[in-house]
Amino acid sequence: MATESTFEEDVIHLWRTLRTVVLVLVFIFGAIITSLIVGYVGIVILDQAYPVAQQSETARFLASAAFSELGYAIFVGGLLYWKTDLLPTGLRFRRPTRRDARWILGGILVMIVTEYVLTSLFTFFNVPTAQNAAAIEATKHASLPMFGGLIVVSLLITGPCEEILFRGLIQGYLRRYFSAIGAILLASLFFASVHLFALQGSLSGIRNVLLSLFALSLILGFAYERTDSLFVPILIHGSYNAILFASLGLTNLY
Repeated sequence: MATESTFEEDVIHLWRTLRTVVLVLVFIFGAIITSLIVGYVGIVILDQAYPVAQQSETARFLASAAFSELGYAIFVGGLLYWKTDLLPTGLRFRRPTRRDARWILGGILVMIVTEYVLTSLFTFFNVPTAQNAAAIEATKHASLPMFGGLIVVSLLITGPCEEILFRGLIQGYLRRYFSAIGAILLASLFFASVHLFALQGSLSGIRNVLLSLFALSLILGFAYERTDSLFVPILIHGSYNAILFASLGLTNLY
């Protein structure tokens, strides 16, 4: 009887695990579709308000990036409004503390160091890497408004929207059924995988960049787990992206 009971428990546990992962994949698919729709509708509205002839390539690109990222937050908001029981505690925001400030500063530093170490290793061993579509476009139309706009979008839109999706919804939902480590690992895997669509390069180069993104995402997931506040990974993520674009801008403009 004990053996049968254990077998049944294992089957139930396996079923719940598979169901959880499948649901997360559905969430991510829904978020991507919403992002595409919001991005398209946003540009259509922009074109109506300001005809294409009056728009600059920079403004159009920044608007497209912003609208697409907003789609993630819109999806999460709609999903949680419809299914309030997905996250019993909701999206975990609270007033930042001094401890949070230390986590934010430390997280930014650790991400920058991690990026530097990985990039140095790739260069030393002559390992191929891929390029991000946003970085390619920014370099193609290099200007102060372009890089300044990307810094603002990173801080105000990309950081908040991506963290609301991947740490707030995905990691938060996974945390209900997995250990902290399991939830962080899976959320980071999904985070890196979604960025596949934004990379250009050889297969091996894309693989290497995805591994880097996975490592960086682990830092964000760990910070969220330890602080229990989305403000922390949002500010780490947004600031890290902003620093990268600022560095890219300095390299291309000066």
